[in-house]
Amino acid sequence: MKWSPKMDNTFWLKQGSEPLFGDLEWNKPERRDHAGKICIIGGSRHDLGAPSKAFDVVRASGPSDLRIVLPDKTKPLVSGIMPEALFLPSTASGEFSNEGEIEILDHSTWADTILFPGDSGHNSQTAMLFEAILRSYKDQIILTRDAVDILDNDPAQLFNRPRTTLIISFAQLQKLLKGYRPELGIVFSMDLIKLVDILHTLTQGSGSNIVTTHQNQIIVASGGKVSTTKLTNSLDEPKHWRLRAASLAACYQTWYPTSPFKALTQVSFLIKSVL
Repeated sequence: MKWSPKMDNTFWLKQGSEPLFGDLEWNKPERRDHAGKICIIGGSRHDLGAPSKAFDVVRASGPSDLRIVLPDKTKPLVSGIMPEALFLPSTASGEFSNEGEIEILDHSTWADTILFPGDSGHNSQTAMLFEAILRSYKDQIILTRDAVDILDNDPAQLFNRPRTTLIISFAQLQKLLKGYRPELGIVFSMDLIKLVDILHTLTQGSGSNIVTTHQNQIIVASGGKVSTTKLTNSLDEPKHWRLRAASLAACYQTWYPTSPFKALTQVSFLIKSVL
């Protein structure tokens, strides 16, 4: 079935020099015991950049209770640097092993939000472990960078799982749609209006939230609503934008769990001028 665009775009909000949902800043929790629990899961022996950066951003953003879970072969690398880190069994090459499934599901039960920031490698056991979390965990999950790539063989589980946020590049979105709804195929040359309408269609009736960039805009889609925020700089794909956005999204979606569209649109405003 061929997709055709809709003429009514009242679902599309454009964020300018003032935030659309600035009241979220005034209503943030001030006490740690009211700010929710965030668990960061990622990294490998070869790269700890993403979970380390995510941990720093989340910790600096608010009072949320925070855990970071790493493969145990990274322990010598973070000893004395990150005393808060928890460790799970790893493969011989230093990625997460599926032997840690029971333990990681215990950590998941503790959290209100799980953030997968990436740098986890592409090991099949790691993929199996992450898939188990997606199946068993019922609260918010935020995935970005190669944490999405390791799960892209089954895009339906990413788009259909309730309370899932994908903070992804345009290329990642393109690949996922090819395997999920090819009639919604996207290309880099398409105009912003068409992409907005596709994301509106994609997220209607879906529990997932999408954040991506195109034509120098950050685009948020959730529950059929779409917001666009123009980047201050001139780059279509600013370096590291996904990691910072995902880290802030973990905070704002934990603080405002019933308002993902507002939370992610506010995150877009916060990162638009610092990328």
